[in-house]
Amino acid sequence: MKIIPYIFALLFITSLIHAQDKVVFKDGKKLNCKIVSINPSTITYKDSASAGNMITVSKNEVLMAEFSSGNVYIFGSTTNTAVATSSTSSNKPLDRKAQIREREKEFKDNIIGIQIPDVLFGRLTLTYERLFFDKQIGITLPLSMSYDRRVMFLGFSSDTSNNASASTVRRDVNFITGLDLNYYFESKSHTKFFIGPRFRYGTDVTMENITAYSVQMQNGILIASRNGKMASNLAIGFGFVRIVASPFGGGINPKQSYPWGSFTFRLGFRA
Repeated sequence: MKIIPYIFALLFITSLIHAQDKVVFKDGKKLNCKIVSINPSTITYKDSASAGNMITVSKNEVLMAEFSSGNVYIFGSTTNTAVATSSTSSNKPLDRKAQIREREKEFKDNIIGIQIPDVLFGRLTLTYERLFFDKQIGITLPLSMSYDRRVMFLGFSSDTSNNASASTVRRDVNFITGLDLNYYFESKSHTKFFIGPRFRYGTDVTMENITAYSVQMQNGILIASRNGKMASNLAIGFGFVRIVASPFGGGINPKQSYPWGSFTFRLGFRA
């Protein structure tokens, strides 16, 4: 019975001897060996058929290297598949975000835009946005020319026979300006979400020349092209408006705050 442990030891040593590494060359040759090192451009191994001499070959000659542990290196297409299989799912999102971040460094930091839906509400709005801190922070300066939106539907009217001043299209214009501060979240694409405060002050002709300011918190989405030329956004804001002056006197109470909201679509171009 004392011989049994020796038999198991012999089998174990035999398995270690046969558990060799393998190198597969691009010409179809397969070689059992002991891989010593894998360098950026070469592979060094000990060939059991040549008395364990160290041999170094170029990676250009090798298709695959397989360790006795099961780790496999395929050259020219991927890395260690045994490791990659378990780690790709967790690392890929981070790698993708890093790629987008590096690519966007080449994009310009200035965005000039026009808010198209504003035209229907009596405003011609142009915006300028400057991006900072690797394009994570944006400061937007809007300028709106406010006019009576009925111009688009009724045309100018000079008929005052009915003394209906409310139905007479106003000919004057006024201006509204403000400031947006946007924080852009990192994304795995050039489309990303943002959030930030929005401030406006001015006189709105469509709203009967009421002068007011509004403070809102808006959130939206930035839609950018892959070549970095276009950068449009959609946003919704909620907050309050404070009336500073009103031509209606007691009809609308000045110095009064009301709930307020906004919808924004900006067609933007980087410059």
